[in-house]
Amino acid sequence: MTTAVTRGRVVLISLICIFALPAVIAKLILSQGWYESGVTNRGKLVEPYTSLTQLGQSSPLTEKGWQLAYVLPSACEAQCQQQLHLMQQSHIALGKYQERVVPVVWTTGDATPFNGSMLVMQMNESLAKTVEAGQVLIVDPLGQLVMSYTPSENEDLAQLSKDMLADLRKLLKLSRVG
Repeated sequence: MTTAVTRGRVVLISLICIFALPAVIAKLILSQGWYESGVTNRGKLVEPYTSLTQLGQSSPLTEKGWQLAYVLPSACEAQCQQQLHLMQQSHIALGKYQERVVPVVWTTGDATPFNGSMLVMQMNESLAKTVEAGQVLIVDPLGQLVMSYTPSENEDLAQLSKDMLADLRKLLKLSRVG
């Protein structure tokens, strides 16, 4: 009878270890920071939650829709011109999602006038403090700033536009709003 009791205890302890050990190992790996989660977005998420209404800025769109916004620097040099061209090309490259997205140029009071086919929005002070000149932002139909793309001085703007386009397509595919 004692061997049956011992055998039953061994089976019980084994079952507990089989089911509890993976949870204990997972907790250890997560608490020690040994696991790095993979991300699929290529841009930087705008955190904390920021919307145009919180910043006191009204949306330039009459209907709700996604915005692909470019913050126009005070002097639009060659990199700025290239970024504007790539933004227009990215909008065309959206294909079936093109009607859901509106390219918008955000300007400050001291920015040079922009002559183009894109919608222009004058930024207020709080929005101008939140964003950087030369930055591209994705804004959802509710006015929330979702993702930002800030090119560095020698960065390939074509690759940055491809990354932005990939993220925007993914957002539009998963979104039911706008």
